[in-house]
Amino acid sequence: MLNATLEIVIDLSWRCKILLMRPRFEGTNSLQTSDRQLTSPGVQALKLLCMRKPNFFIVGAPRCCTGSMWTYLKGHPDIFMPQEKELYFFDSDLWGRPEWMPTLEGYLENFSGATYHKKIGEATPSYLRSHVAPFEIKSFCPSAQIIIMLRNPLDVMQSLHRAALFDKEPLGNFESALEADATRTGRSLIGYRQFTDFPDQVEKYFDLFGRENVYTIIYDDLAKNSAEVCQGVLRFLGVRSDYGGEFPWIHKNKEHRNAQFAWTLAHPPHPLRLLGRALVPKRFRPRIRLELSKSSRTVRPRPPMDAEFRRRLQTEFEPKIERLSALLDHDLTAWCRDAPN
Repeated sequence: MLNATLEIVIDLSWRCKILLMRPRFEGTNSLQTSDRQLTSPGVQALKLLCMRKPNFFIVGAPRCCTGSMWTYLKGHPDIFMPQEKELYFFDSDLWGRPEWMPTLEGYLENFSGATYHKKIGEATPSYLRSHVAPFEIKSFCPSAQIIIMLRNPLDVMQSLHRAALFDKEPLGNFESALEADATRTGRSLIGYRQFTDFPDQVEKYFDLFGRENVYTIIYDDLAKNSAEVCQGVLRFLGVRSDYGGEFPWIHKNKEHRNAQFAWTLAHPPHPLRLLGRALVPKRFRPRIRLELSKSSRTVRPRPPMDAEFRRRLQTEFEPKIERLSALLDHDLTAWCRDAPN
């Protein structure tokens, strides 16, 4: 009873601190209100107190079936997951523009549909890479449970490259893109190596939340026996394990049929932007862009990585893989030798 009361006090304290001391959550530089905000911070704090919030987080890594796990858990009767995956609330060090800053109220609205659910979660795979997300999540929910999904970092980087070709990566050759990314800064940085610094990232979550509150999933184990892995996740979350849902492998290797069309869609020339602004209302532009992008995609096998280049990367990542193996007490050194997954 005392622990539950203390948890409520900490929760209210955190929310009030956000309202009064963290302007970024308001989306403004002061406590000025908009039409969608309440005029009194005290009243708003009480409203936020009544809103349910997540108590577990799938924090990454990207391209490691986090989307499939989010879909699987969303179907469990004891678990609430928001309709939108990847809310990008706690990774403020990775936000590209100040106007992308979400508000606390807007974030919590994603969980307004939670009612009787025992567990409430969200999945944002960039939280693993973010330097501030672990601390922000710990402050937001001290008793949070964390799920980390990992895969051979070489395959993660190659998959990130194929995904980045949709809108961010101008170089179609993976080796060239990886070399170029080593010298990039700011918004041009894709972060292939930054996303796959797994030992430091996992250790930070272990230190902050305790190993007993962090559940790690290895992609290879999931591929071999998804049912067994999913049962482990349900036991970790403390929900019914008799859920009969099938694990959905939803992320196949998607590519655009025409790379030039994809790049132009993501980076339209100035005359095209002016035409779009003149013809299409602002609120419809993101949806139209998304639908055009989806319609141009197709599923193709990922091209194999050059064997010599893969061996060089295996040598580069071997110390990190050995350290991760020791950290997880799980032998992952086959990643330094095996063919891609």
